[in-house]
Amino acid sequence: MKRIPISAAKDIADKFGYDQVIIYARKVGETPDPHGEHMTTYGVTRQHCSIAASIGHKMAIMMGWRC
Repeated sequence: MKRIPISAAKDIADKFGYDQVIIYARKVGETPDPHGEHMTTYGVTRQHCSIAASIGHKMAIMMGWRC
């Protein structure tokens, strides 16, 4: 399982024309990495970045992650 870089979220924003991108990914199942979760956020401007990060943070709280 690898972390998803912000550049991947930027690529999605650029390719599909979005201002904010939030990627939530899960790994379930067997070894070598039996489970885990990851979130990456991106915004095209500082304001959009802040909003995407805020949404991501709220999602993380809902999931029970330590924030």
